[in-house]
Amino acid sequence: MKYDLIIVGGGPAGLTAARFAAEGGLRTLLIERKADLGDGHRSDASIFYWKFIVPDEYIEPVSVELFTGKSLVDVGNDKVIIRFTFLGPGFSVDYTGPIVPYYNFINLSPSGYRVYSIKNDLWGFFYSRDCILSSLAQAVDKANVEMWTSALVTRVENTADGVRVTVREKGGGRVVEGKRLLACDGVNSTVVESLGLNKDRKIFRTAKAVNLIMQNVRADADIPDNNSWLSFNIPSISSGGITMSPYATRNDDNLRQIGCSDEAALEKFMNHPRYRHWFAHASVVRKLAWAAYQRIPTISNPAIGNTLIVGDAISQESWIQGAIACGYQAAKATIKEMSGQPGYAEYTSWLHRAFAFFCYPEHFKLKAMHHILRGIYSDQEIDSIYKTLEDTGETGHPPFLVAQNPAIISKAGQSLYDKVAGRIADINRLALKGWG
Repeated sequence: MKYDLIIVGGGPAGLTAARFAAEGGLRTLLIERKADLGDGHRSDASIFYWKFIVPDEYIEPVSVELFTGKSLVDVGNDKVIIRFTFLGPGFSVDYTGPIVPYYNFINLSPSGYRVYSIKNDLWGFFYSRDCILSSLAQAVDKANVEMWTSALVTRVENTADGVRVTVREKGGGRVVEGKRLLACDGVNSTVVESLGLNKDRKIFRTAKAVNLIMQNVRADADIPDNNSWLSFNIPSISSGGITMSPYATRNDDNLRQIGCSDEAALEKFMNHPRYRHWFAHASVVRKLAWAAYQRIPTISNPAIGNTLIVGDAISQESWIQGAIACGYQAAKATIKEMSGQPGYAEYTSWLHRAFAFFCYPEHFKLKAMHHILRGIYSDQEIDSIYKTLEDTGETGHPPFLVAQNPAIISKAGQSLYDKVAGRIADINRLALKGWG
């Protein structure tokens, strides 16, 4: 059998694409290496952005609506359904899971000095990755998509009239053919590798994350941690930073998610003299982890023969909401292509409008600025910088506050000023080469 469309990858992009392709009349096959499409046992920020703290990734507006009714699914103590409407592309997806609004983004130094990136202003929501995947998977099932799970795609080839896909399963291997293919298999995409698109894309780092889901974490009484994203900059523990945020479940367990790139660093953080009392009665209820090779540059032309590259396979960090938008647009583009219309060209044009890594010439410079205070300062120096920023009362992301006005930290010492000025000069030079 030759399918109209083969989709590789059952994450947010692949599930969304499968649903809308099938609803559009395409005979669709979804291939996923996991056994359970709704199994999201990986570390994830789980942020749905209402507004961005910095120009970052998917930038089209999305609305959030909450509905209640007797026929809807129980979420916590209420019967609630959340509808995310993607205003640019013009479609909606429903989500039946917990949601928590973020009103604050608070940056903390080793000694506890605080700088607010956002204060008392709605900027995003926590939502469950597991639940959104389950909601998307249910929609795929209703659309009668054929699914192969526990199936690993090892090779993809463009042919004269379609694609040929080699699949490895527990019982052996097989080859399947389709007219078109969507590569929705993430940063370490097998499809992208098979098509030779990584030839000139160097690996610039291995990204890792470990999140501990904990109960009975008790922050200082004056920190509104139940609706805040907390970011800790403690160089002696982690050069990549440590985060803490709410982790809601349907049972409203009052959990917190503590994240870092290294589990040993998290242990040190929980024993840090300034913060260890937060964890005196805490316990771990779940551990999530994730690792991937991240490549640059972004794939600027995602249409290769009969294959279209989608979501994180194009670049890193399209985020779940960006991946969902990509999946929808890729499905619509494929339907158009198969009816003789320029769907791929329209999809590419949309990508270049909808994502920061295409829209902003200085995107990688901004990404580098995000880390300007990491890796070059001691704990004491970070304390001095954050105290200076706290005293000014300014609201903003600390690296950008410093990068936009380096003189602001000259009060904290000439050596600190010299370090940041040198780092800004390095970033400007690197940005001229096209990466941060």
